[in-house]
Amino acid sequence: MKIKISQIDAGRFAIREELDKEYFKEIKDSLRADGQWNPILVRPKEDGKKYEVVAGHCRLEAAKKLGWKEIKAEVRDLSDEEADFLSLKTNLMRSNLSEMEEGRVIKRIVEEYNLTQEEMGKKLNKSQRWVSSRLSLVLKVVEEVQNALAAGKVSADHVTLISTINSKRFDDWEDKQREFLDLILKNEWTRDETRTQLKRFFNTTLFTIGYQGREIDDFVKVLKENEIEVLLDARYSAESQYKPEFSGKLLARELKKSNIKYEHHPDLGIPYVVQNPYKDGDLSFKCLEQWYRWHIKKEVDLDKIIDHVKDAGKTAIMCMERYAEARKDQKYHCHRHILANMFNETLLFPKRIDL
Repeated sequence: MKIKISQIDAGRFAIREELDKEYFKEIKDSLRADGQWNPILVRPKEDGKKYEVVAGHCRLEAAKKLGWKEIKAEVRDLSDEEADFLSLKTNLMRSNLSEMEEGRVIKRIVEEYNLTQEEMGKKLNKSQRWVSSRLSLVLKVVEEVQNALAAGKVSADHVTLISTINSKRFDDWEDKQREFLDLILKNEWTRDETRTQLKRFFNTTLFTIGYQGREIDDFVKVLKENEIEVLLDARYSAESQYKPEFSGKLLARELKKSNIKYEHHPDLGIPYVVQNPYKDGDLSFKCLEQWYRWHIKKEVDLDKIIDHVKDAGKTAIMCMERYAEARKDQKYHCHRHILANMFNETLLFPKRIDL
């Protein structure tokens, strides 16, 4: 049937935030040349005198521009929820929505009708992952990221990755999202490059741990609870005379069961000729630190190691001493305290946690 255009209101189901000029021109040219092939979809308004567009907003606007007085329309008596889904499905089938627009509409429908992402996906014949990726564009990202997507500077995949920078990871997550967006734009990272760099971006906390006074099961449990991915053994020798289960080969085998990688870096250790006089009290901690920093500067490519740790994931530096600093019955510092400070000084690892 035909309905007077003056009786039709745009209504609440206009999904597009602004008309795609190229698409709108195609619709207008098609209506002018071939007439209207498909009716728009409308529902009666409560007053019974007018109609509300559910699907076909672009065709209606094109008809107005052409000066039409009437337009073909299919009238259905639809609830708000039915109309919302029909409107969204129609636009998805025509593929004339941006991913951000899809996300905003999905967010509104999910919230308004209290739907789970799984329920939303079933209603749209889409996967839960598809729904989640669209929602992430509007639920978890700052305005600058949304604008970059709308302008075509980043893809939806980029934004989905950025959305994982959230309050669970950073107190200042909004600033962190802006910072990471700037890095993407500056370096023109692909999706895969962004995923790799995001892992580095998250890896900002260095952990240290000692095994003195711990059983191996407890030791591994602490690492797992803190989601440690790599144990960096900073001992001069990986052999343990009094606790053989913490010797390099046996420890590596035990850690492998929990998918924790073991690495021994003897060049980060302190030889016994320096260790022993320090532990005996004949060498001050200040002297030990001066020697160790000199040794690292002269003998070790620490920047390379730090860069490796940044890529490797959550890392804990291990040595024998129970505590990194002198406390309780432990009367001296462990050299991992100095090493961790050197990591922190690079600003790549601003945080430190002693386990």
